Amino acid sequence: MSRGNHKQSFESRVKVDNLALNQRLRSWYPTAARELSEVEVTLRLAKDDIADCDTEMHRLKSRREGLILYAEKLSGLLSPIRRLPNEILCQIFLDCCAENDLRNGKTGTADILSSVCTRFRELAISYSALWSNLTIFLPADYDFDKRGDLIRVPKLLEEETKLSSLIQLYLDRSKNHPLSLDLDIETREVSTEHCSLRLLARESNRWKHLIFRGGAFDPEYGFPSLDHLSFPLLESIAFDAGLNQDYIFSPEAEAFLLAPRIRKLRFHDMLVDVLTISAFSSTWKSLKHLDYHTTMVFKYLWTILDLCPALGSLKLEGLNNGEDEDGTQSNTPRNLPTLSSLTVINNGFHELDDTLECIISSLTTPNLSKLVLEQDNDKAAEHPRKSFPIINQFFERSRFRSLASLVIQCLYIRDQDMVTLLRQLPSLQELSIHDPPFPGLASHNPISKSFIESLHAWKRSPLRRSVEPLVSQLRELTLKVETEGFDPFSFVDTIASRWLPDEFSVAALGLVCLRSIELHLGQIVDAKPYEPLKQFEKAGLRVVVRCKGMKDCII
Repeated sequence: MSRGNHKQSFESRVKVDNLALNQRLRSWYPTAARELSEVEVTLRLAKDDIADCDTEMHRLKSRREGLILYAEKLSGLLSPIRRLPNEILCQIFLDCCAENDLRNGKTGTADILSSVCTRFRELAISYSALWSNLTIFLPADYDFDKRGDLIRVPKLLEEETKLSSLIQLYLDRSKNHPLSLDLDIETREVSTEHCSLRLLARESNRWKHLIFRGGAFDPEYGFPSLDHLSFPLLESIAFDAGLNQDYIFSPEAEAFLLAPRIRKLRFHDMLVDVLTISAFSSTWKSLKHLDYHTTMVFKYLWTILDLCPALGSLKLEGLNNGEDEDGTQSNTPRNLPTLSSLTVINNGFHELDDTLECIISSLTTPNLSKLVLEQDNDKAAEHPRKSFPIINQFFERSRFRSLASLVIQCLYIRDQDMVTLLRQLPSLQELSIHDPPFPGLASHNPISKSFIESLHAWKRSPLRRSVEPLVSQLRELTLKVETEGFDPFSFVDTIASRWLPDEFSVAALGLVCLRSIELHLGQIVDAKPYEPLKQFEKAGLRVVVRCKGMKDCII
């Protein structure tokens, strides 16, 4: 109904005449007796009108609130998410359900999504992939009383029943879809095996990716359901000691004999031994990716590498404290012709540690495309180790044909030595160098004014006497500087020389155009010297210049 056609829902009983009433109030003449009854009647009618107005206002307010709610619901019909095709919505759901965390009483993202609305529920239940990623914690069944005696955890049976029902729901709704499992299992002392583990073990033929945290993947450690399982779809396994343990024991011998498709292995703080080699006897020949993290020794690493003729990616992290008699390879280094990616991270912090040197002195990798050499930033040695000779020998020995990405992090390599290494990498496209976090040893750091000048497209420098440009294929450069007094003018000049957006300049100088630069400075600096970089950023160069302690980039 339009406002012009609106009618009152009640008729006023009193005609309001304030002008006449005000005139009478200003006079001091007494009210006649016959008028008193008229005033009382009019006053009573006015109060009745007020009550009617209040009732009408309440009715209109309620109607207004109802209309607001109705309008909000109507606008929901216009929401863009309602116009999303089911295929896109399912992909969004899949990204949200990457783990389905069932720990600490949680029900998982897939279950939450299926409770939002009818459409979400129908889609979630029909899309089995949403229910196939599970993160599960199976706690220990014991605790200690005040006297230190072993006791059963209260309400354990009730919690187990709930979790088992939830896991069964996920297994049913995942149908025949391959499973990705993240299992954190504590050993039991009082009761029998986790009933939830038995449910999962029955579906081992669907396991595709497995992260296992616990004492050991071994029936003898209180997990009888893990005995003689078949894993026809299993492609990757990661063993992790977890937060409550220093290490994890090796799986039983031939535990994964019936897992023919494993291509990726990760050992994090696992006691690798002959059992490990036996457990994956059917895996080594076709293994593509190995992530080997240990705080123990590298004794069995060399045996494993000899068993992996198709290895394409290798990540080694840990420390070697000199107690490993087989930690170094003094004879002919092993040739890994199929290896395309190598990462070596040294977590040690004392003078005896030589993990990085131990590894690279034992390998020859002619077909690498990516190399990462890193000292743990929090444990970088305050006394610089002489890593350059061994690294240089590794470079000379490997004669990299197609190394495109190099990361040097927190290693003490002097600027002239870094230039020597880069001369051997004509195909390098991505370079990332991080200074060690000890400014007092700046003379041992790779990033200096001379090093920056050596990257100039055509100018000679004290470290580069040749006219030929260094790393002529460089497209991305990342530098993290810890020392004070970094020269911004040399940096800007070098970057400007490598910004070559036109084909003529590229052909004339014999190098490619730089496409991305990142400079992270260890202290707050003046932004003005870096302002010339803005014109390159507008033209298409990705530029990031950031100071330590500042949220925003100065460029």
